[in-house]
Amino acid sequence: MHSWTFRLNAIFTFTVTVLAVLSALNALTVAFLNPVPSATIDNVKLQRMPGSGPKQPNANARVMFDMQADLRPLFTWNTKLVFLYVTAEYKTDLNQLNQIVIWDYIVEDIKHAELAVGRLQSKLLPRHHNEYPLIDQGRGIRNAHGEVKLLLNWCTMPIVGIIS
Repeated sequence: MHSWTFRLNAIFTFTVTVLAVLSALNALTVAFLNPVPSATIDNVKLQRMPGSGPKQPNANARVMFDMQADLRPLFTWNTKLVFLYVTAEYKTDLNQLNQIVIWDYIVEDIKHAELAVGRLQSKLLPRHHNEYPLIDQGRGIRNAHGEVKLLLNWCTMPIVGIIS
């Protein structure tokens, strides 16, 4: 006859094993999905403000933009939240590729997965500006070759599985 601690250990081990198998199956069911959300960033306006003097040796800029996004395809039954961020990309003489995160947002459920930022958001705030400063080492952003491109990126945080 087994003691009660042995029986309790057997029940606990079986329960943890079943939960691990179910979690692995949960992660595998959405591992091969490739959802494609729709998003547009319009009316991008870059206001370059050069640094001057020893206290501001670097150039900085303010970016205003309007954005519309439908992130509902990213939400499956295994999605806990979606982390969005907008990056500004540009080239300078010093670096071929500069990437700076200028805005971020966390979408926690599918009810808030349709976003409108900027002009469509409110009449009081006709344009949205960068949340984080766009500061370039040196003064390269003033002479950026071409334009500054804004890209919407995201990370999907699952309930169980790998962050994508």
